[in-house]
Amino acid sequence: MKRFNIACLFLIFSLLIKGYAQSVPPDKRKIDQDSLWNISLQDVTVTSNGLNNKIKNLASTVNIVNSKQIKELGIQSVGDAIRLIPGANYQDEDGRGLKPGIGLRGLDPGRNGYVVVLVDGKIPLGQSYGQLGAYYMLPVASLERIEVIKGASPVLYGAGSIGGVINLITKKGQGKPNAAASIEAGSYNYLNANASAYGDNGKLNYYVNYNRRQGNGFRSDRSAFHTNDVTFRIGAKLDSTDELSVSGNIYTEDAETPGGLSEQQYRDDYRQSVNPFDQFYAQRYATAITYKKNINTTNSISLSVFANYFKRNWWYDTKRDRKSILGDLRDIFTGGAVLEYNRTNKLLGFDNSLIVGLKYLGDQTNSTKVMGADPLRHVGKTTFSTTIPTNVMEGYIQNEIHFSDQFSFTPGLRYTAINYGQQDYMAGQELATQSNVLVYSFGLLYKPVERFRTYATVSKGYNPPVLYAALDPGTVKNGNSLDAETSNNYEIGIRTNPVNWLDLSMSGYILDFNHKLTEEGGVFSNTGKAMHKGIEFELNILPFKGMRLYAIGALQRATFGEGTNKGNLLPYAPQQILTAGAKYQALVGTGELIVNAYHTFTGKQYNDGLNTEQPTADGSNGAIPAYNLLNLSLNYNWNNWGVSLTVNNLLNEKYFTHRYDFWGGIFPGAPTTVNAGLSYRIHH
Repeated sequence: MKRFNIACLFLIFSLLIKGYAQSVPPDKRKIDQDSLWNISLQDVTVTSNGLNNKIKNLASTVNIVNSKQIKELGIQSVGDAIRLIPGANYQDEDGRGLKPGIGLRGLDPGRNGYVVVLVDGKIPLGQSYGQLGAYYMLPVASLERIEVIKGASPVLYGAGSIGGVINLITKKGQGKPNAAASIEAGSYNYLNANASAYGDNGKLNYYVNYNRRQGNGFRSDRSAFHTNDVTFRIGAKLDSTDELSVSGNIYTEDAETPGGLSEQQYRDDYRQSVNPFDQFYAQRYATAITYKKNINTTNSISLSVFANYFKRNWWYDTKRDRKSILGDLRDIFTGGAVLEYNRTNKLLGFDNSLIVGLKYLGDQTNSTKVMGADPLRHVGKTTFSTTIPTNVMEGYIQNEIHFSDQFSFTPGLRYTAINYGQQDYMAGQELATQSNVLVYSFGLLYKPVERFRTYATVSKGYNPPVLYAALDPGTVKNGNSLDAETSNNYEIGIRTNPVNWLDLSMSGYILDFNHKLTEEGGVFSNTGKAMHKGIEFELNILPFKGMRLYAIGALQRATFGEGTNKGNLLPYAPQQILTAGAKYQALVGTGELIVNAYHTFTGKQYNDGLNTEQPTADGSNGAIPAYNLLNLSLNYNWNNWGVSLTVNNLLNEKYFTHRYDFWGGIFPGAPTTVNAGLSYRIHH
C-alpha cells in the first residue's frame, strides 16, 4: 500500500509538471465545460461564507458536489455524495442512508459529532451541541450543491468545524414556471419518488420539492422504512435594495432498525436481523426567514431567524428478550438568529471585504425513557425524565485584504459562550455548567499567474462538549467543568489548471489537539492530546472531448499523542480514502448518453483506542477491514425525458463500516443494489 500511495503522488506531480511544460494557450484546445464537474466549479461563487468569493480565490480547501453529479451518479443521500469529497469518511449507520455519520480529516464520523452541518451557510441543521444532524439530512433532490469547506472554517462557522463544515445549499426558483418529476425503483422494493415546482418572475421566486423514499432494506428480516420530505423556499425582491426569503421543511420517518450482529451471525448471514421489535419514528418541522438590505454599493446587512422542532421516538430491545424493550423519547426545540454586516471597500488603498456577525442559538431537549414497553402498543413505565436547555452566544469578525491582484490576507476572530442546564425530574436534581472559548484564523492566498493559486491557513479550532458529556453527573458533581476541545490547525494547498485538460487541487494539513476530551471510569476530562495530519487531492483529466478521468482521495494519519494508546490510530480514522472514476458522454440518436463508473477504497479502521485486531465473539470490538465499492450509472436524456440505471457495489463486496456494542455488534453495508429511474421536466 505504501508503494501504491507513493506512486499515486508521483503520478499527480508528474502530470502537473508535464502540464506546465506542454502548456497550450486557452484558445488552442476547446473542451465541453459542462462535462467538467470540478474544473468549471472553480468559478462557482461561494455565498455561504458571507464573502461571496469564487472557490478559486478562497484561502481554504473547498470541495463541491453539485446537483449534476448527484443526478448523473444516481446518488440517493447526502452521505453517498460525501464519498466524493477528499478525506471524508462516511459511516452509514443502517445501510439505507437515513442516519449518516460523516468524519473529515480523521475525525470520528459517529453521529456527526465532529462536523457542523448548515443549510445555506447559516442555518444549523440541528441543535447546538447535541447530535441531531445524525438523524436527518435534506433530500439530495432539493440541493443545488454540497459545499465542504476546511481549513480556517472555525471562525466563520463555529463549533464542530475543526475538520470542516458541510453546507447544504438549497435550490432556488429560476426562470419561467417549471415542474419536474422523477421516480426510481430497484432492489429490495426500493422506491424514490420526487416532484418539484419552481420559477422566478424577477420579483418573486419559489421552489418546492416533495420526496418519498421507501423500501424493505437489504436486512431482510427487519429493515423496512418510509420517509416523506417537503422542502420549500420563497424569495422576494421588495425593491432594488431589499430581499426577503422564507424557507421550511416538513419530514416524517417510520423505520425498522435492524441493529448489529455478532461475528458468527455476520458470517452466517449478514442480511439477517436479530432485533425483532426495534422501531424508529421521527418528525421534523423547520422554518427560516432571511432579510437582506443593501444599504449602498459597499455596505449590506442580513438577518436570519430560524426555528425547528424535532421529535424522535426510538423503541428498542437491546437484550433481545421482548421483556426489555426501552422507549427512548426526545422532543427538541431549537431557535436562533444570525445578524451579519458586510462591507466591501478600499482600506488604505487596498480592496477590503469585511464581515461581522452575531449569533444566538438556543435549544431545549426533553428526554424520557420508558422501560418494559409493550412491543406493539409502545407503553411502559417512565424511568427517566429530563429537560436540558442550552444557550449559545457568539460573535465573529473576518476581514479579507487584497494587497494586490496576486496576494490577499484574511484574519478572523470568534468568541463563543455556552451555558448548559439540566433538570432531572426523577432524581429531583438540577445541574449547570458552561464553556467558552476564543479562536482565531489567518489565511494567505497567492496567485503568481492566473492558472495557479497557493494558500495557507493557521487557525485555532474548538469543539465544545456535547450536552450529555458536559452535564454528565460524574463530571459536574465532582466540581469539574469541561472546556471545549481545542486544536492548533495548519494547512497549505494549491489549486491549478495549467492546461485546459488538467485540473489539480491538493492540500496538506495538521490538526494538533492539545485539549482532547477523554473518558475514564465514567468521568470526562480534558486531558488528551492527538495529532491528525494528511494530504488530500482532487485530480481531473480530459484526454479527449466527452471523457473525464478523476481521482479524489486522502492519505492521512490520526494518532493519540499521550497515554497508554500513544501512537495508536484514533477510532474510525482510516489511513487511506481513495476514489477514482471515469465519465463519458456523447450524443446518441436524438439525446445524450452519459456513462459513469467510479471505485472507492476505504482503508482499515479500528473502533477503539487500543487498536484491537482480533474480533470479539459479540462483534462489538476488533478491526474493521478495508473495503472497496465499485459503482456504475447510465443516463440517457432526450427532449424533456430522462432514463437512468444505477448499480451500486457492483462486485457485491461484503463489508461493514462500524461496530457498536450498545446496538449489538457489526453493522453491515449494503450488497449489490440496482435502481432504474424515469424523469420528466416541463418547460414553459
